[in-house]
Amino acid sequence: FSIEGLWCKKKGNDTCIVDNVPFYTYGISLGDEIRITKENGEYHFQSIVQPSGNSTLRVHFNDERMQIVRTKLLDMGCEVEISNLPSFISINVPPEVSLNGVEEILTNMEKEYDGLGYEHGVIRH
Repeated sequence: FSIEGLWCKKKGNDTCIVDNVPFYTYGISLGDEIRITKENGEYHFQSIVQPSGNSTLRVHFNDERMQIVRTKLLDMGCEVEISNLPSFISINVPPEVSLNGVEEILTNMEKEYDGLGYEHGVIRH
């Protein structure tokens, strides 16, 4: 995808706070303060003003066991959003949650469940 619409809360004239976990965009996380411009009635990302400290991971898994993955991550304190594709989730890992712990769970599940794969959207831990 070349464009992803993100939910944001306006902070200043040209800044806002990202208010959802990105699914396709790299380098941006939930809670980041970003600089925007308005072009033809649409807002466009320009730069990060203040990173939130959150990391973003994404999991793609073609199986009904996705709920097991989601529950484990929620129990650890992560925020999990389901995309329009029920087999694709994005994960916000807050600074106080162990990124190594989340990666360990995902790596173990990758070995256990054929078809599960994950990637990093942005790492700030």
